[in-house]
Amino acid sequence: MDFSAVSSALKAIGELTQEVTSLWGVDEQVERLASELRWMQSFLKVADARKVDHEVIRTSVVEIRELAYDAEDVIEMFALKVASKRKGGFSNCIKRSACFLKEGCLLHQIKSEIEKITARIEVLTRQLKTYDVSKLGVDGEGPSSSTERREARRPYPHVMDDNIVGLDKDIEKLVSVLVDEESECKVLSICGMGGLGKTTLAKKIYRQSQVVGHFEHLAWAFVSQNCQIRKIWEDILSDLNILTEVDKKMKVEKLAEKLSSFLEENKCLVILDDIWNTKAWDSLKPAFSARKTKSKILLTSRNKEIVAHADKNGFLYELQELDYNQSWELFQKIAFPQTNSPGYKIDAKMKELGEDMVKHCAGLPLAIIILGGILATKYPSLTEWLRVSANVKSYLNNDKGEVLRDVLALSYDDLPPYLRPCFLYLSHFPEDYEISADRLIQLWVAEGIVSSKQEEGDEGQIAEDVAEGYLLELAERCMIQVRERDNIATLKIRSFQMHDLMRDVCLSKAKQQKFLYIADQSNECQLSTIYSLTVH
Repeated sequence: MDFSAVSSALKAIGELTQEVTSLWGVDEQVERLASELRWMQSFLKVADARKVDHEVIRTSVVEIRELAYDAEDVIEMFALKVASKRKGGFSNCIKRSACFLKEGCLLHQIKSEIEKITARIEVLTRQLKTYDVSKLGVDGEGPSSSTERREARRPYPHVMDDNIVGLDKDIEKLVSVLVDEESECKVLSICGMGGLGKTTLAKKIYRQSQVVGHFEHLAWAFVSQNCQIRKIWEDILSDLNILTEVDKKMKVEKLAEKLSSFLEENKCLVILDDIWNTKAWDSLKPAFSARKTKSKILLTSRNKEIVAHADKNGFLYELQELDYNQSWELFQKIAFPQTNSPGYKIDAKMKELGEDMVKHCAGLPLAIIILGGILATKYPSLTEWLRVSANVKSYLNNDKGEVLRDVLALSYDDLPPYLRPCFLYLSHFPEDYEISADRLIQLWVAEGIVSSKQEEGDEGQIAEDVAEGYLLELAERCMIQVRERDNIATLKIRSFQMHDLMRDVCLSKAKQQKFLYIADQSNECQLSTIYSLTVH
């Protein structure tokens, strides 16, 4: 939940009160406004911490953003047109006395504007106070859409998709590390953006004959963003066939001890699918604390930093997008149902359309599967294929493409508040554009999206250093694709791009939250109150 606009408005008020010795004429109004904004900020922080995803909260966030922007505009107008002229000595006082009447009118206007904004905020505050965020999305209003998205993605390791392409080398490499008993590596991680096939690869490894023969026991647990420690440990114990009814009533400390002892005494492979952050690992770690063990843990994650945090000798495996030939092979398996029939030949025009459409998926297996599935339902109608071909993106974003949208949106849902405006800002850049890291950092700082005092732990850093850290974090979370680094030692990013489909999510979220407005020939006359404008 992005509350950067509220933070920005409060920052503007704070800077104004520090710079100006007297807010004579508007001090009461400014303090009342700041008080309401502080309540809003506190409310949003609690809602965000509890992952509340409620319709009322979602619509209110947009309204809060607009009110905060309006508040910041009025405060800055006061700073520019009134407060700045109150500085100075005797000569400035003489100049000001000449336009005292004009200042009085302006002061009245500003006071009136502040009161109007505060009144609108108070109305919204009263509405929000009727909702107990400590219960929303937990037991008061049913499951949130984020929770539903997570549950819809729950994998079953015994269920394998027939349409798998391009994982043979990945399996070979990971299996070689897993069965190497001389290696000090105990934790391996398959990393990459959503929809890349991390879980599919983990499933293949889970059932691979060499792995099954090497380990005495195998276990699989689905972690997700909603990490439920006890349930995960019980699932693992159940797969290891050592979960009893007594265990279900046992304290979690004893449960962790039992699992840890078993992993130390036996050669086991535990797969933790879809783990999101180091905090989740730290909560699960007590059950994996055995040092002298032949057991190994395989993670799937969108976050690269977890494996190094979990094991200093950990092995990070970054799964790559499919190349064009692999993409086309996968697409054919799904879009042309009779490909395997003897003597079957693909229509030349449909092949031409398919080869062009698959490029829009940019090597993302999930996108190829969804697009292929849509076209399979329209096969063999060339007219229908032409219709899809004319606007591939809209079909990937319609109801049938909801799975893809939800998978990618989960990465945005998991971003901490300080990273969300940084990510949304990337929607300003055109498709396939290689973004200079230095240029972006300058823009983030100039726009006030990143500042030197944004977080308590960052107070000793200048804004540019904070921004560089945020960019690295977006890369670690697989939200951006690094194209060039300075050198291996510093890992400083020089340039990067966004995957086309991740950029679509970014644009969608930015529009939804009114973070920016995209102007083109079709809507250039519709501009009203715009805070961030991109012209295409």
